[in-house]
Amino acid sequence: MTAMKTRTVDCDVAIIGAGIAGCASAQSAAEAGAEVVVVERAGNITAHGLDVGAIGSKLQKAAGVEIDPLDAARLIYAWGQSKANYDLIRVYTDRSGKVMDHYIDLAEKYGLKVTLNDSMTARPDWNELEDRFRMFRTAHNFAPADKPAVVEDKAAIRHFVRMLRRDAEAHGARFLFRCTPEKLTKLDGRITGLTAVTAEGEKLRIRARRGVILATGGITDNKELLEKYCPEALRADKNEYYPKGGNDGSGLMLAKAVGAAWTRSGAVPVIHPVNFTPLGLGIQTSWLTVNREGRRFSCEMGFEPIVTNARLNAPGNVAWAVFDANYAKNVKKQEPHKAAYLLPGLEEKMEAAVAAGEYLRADTLEELAEKIGVPPKALEETVKRYNGWCRAGEDKDFGVPKRFLSSVTKAPFYAGKVSAWLLNVGYGVHVNADSQVLTESDEPIGGLFAVGNMQGDFFANSYPVTCPGSNHGRAVLFGHLVGGALAKGKTLSGKEA
Repeated sequence: MTAMKTRTVDCDVAIIGAGIAGCASAQSAAEAGAEVVVVERAGNITAHGLDVGAIGSKLQKAAGVEIDPLDAARLIYAWGQSKANYDLIRVYTDRSGKVMDHYIDLAEKYGLKVTLNDSMTARPDWNELEDRFRMFRTAHNFAPADKPAVVEDKAAIRHFVRMLRRDAEAHGARFLFRCTPEKLTKLDGRITGLTAVTAEGEKLRIRARRGVILATGGITDNKELLEKYCPEALRADKNEYYPKGGNDGSGLMLAKAVGAAWTRSGAVPVIHPVNFTPLGLGIQTSWLTVNREGRRFSCEMGFEPIVTNARLNAPGNVAWAVFDANYAKNVKKQEPHKAAYLLPGLEEKMEAAVAAGEYLRADTLEELAEKIGVPPKALEETVKRYNGWCRAGEDKDFGVPKRFLSSVTKAPFYAGKVSAWLLNVGYGVHVNADSQVLTESDEPIGGLFAVGNMQGDFFANSYPVTCPGSNHGRAVLFGHLVGGALAKGKTLSGKEA
């Protein structure tokens, strides 16, 4: 059989990956007049998650939401304990509002409406709390204009990503699906394109006149890399990333082969206590949490990573949220702005959850302890100490604010497992503030950029929820900025790409 010849495909900008970052890059570059080719080994675009974060959008301004970009940058940087690249963060906090305005306008053209997601993702009044719990109203939700805003659909972002693809194609961008990149091509120290193979076995030599953007995601589905760089991810209850096998670190290997350094700030796991039971343990509400020894071990604020990170290090990797018959009253106290969302039909939902075994109920703490398999005396002592902090209005053990302390005094008593779902693990390449890929000696590799979870150094240690939607937000922001600049052969700062 005669070997299939290699076909040459010419373009201005080549993008590897058709997720939210890749599609944003394609839309922006094509809109700016570039000839764009997107290479994606899956059969379609990838859309995973809920909101897009931004600071300073016209939607926020209309709602009276004012966020100081410096304040937001400081808190995101603090979450990473100064390991991240502050300059990258500042690009996001300073420029994401303007980019979001662009997509708010585009959404109207494609029949989508944009709302601030205050009913699930963001807490409207958490910006008033102390720094470690502060949360801003940054989450923007895109949904069909003729339907209610989607607040709990784990793939609601698909509406936004589909819009990006449609508009990119309307401007001439070509999407090559089921096409697997093999290697980046390099000439005189500059990336000039890539080679790839189609599902039919056809070889493609893609020549990119102005550069290549890596948007292949993180390492969520690569067990070997997780074991080495993010072992805590393997202790999660389940891996919720999809499509399965989509984030395997292949982009890292492509970059490494041409001299790229990997992120200096480490892996960034997004492991949250996702729970679709009536109280949404760990996300919507804050209850006394105990380990298998019946001991309190963590600050219980419903601030995604806080409880989850502690649970992953708890004995047996298990934890229980414990609360009492006053749960409805305490929900209203904890989250007055969310009460309208959480309280309707709550008692009926709780009964159904108990019947389904999602919550355990008992008339005494001793009986509850037996049901959840913890020492009864230890649980009683823990509850006594916790109730003391509730009465005093000050938690000297873990610092839960007074409003979120909910005593356990009135029977019947309830317990529910604290879940830990792996949503994503970001681990990308070393970049500068222009999102250019760098070598180990911090020198830019000409013509090579990284966006989305392929962009390292933006977060560190753990995903910060201070600015909800910021991972999607920075993917969109840098995709838009890099794509638009590269279409003109430039970097974000105006230098030659």
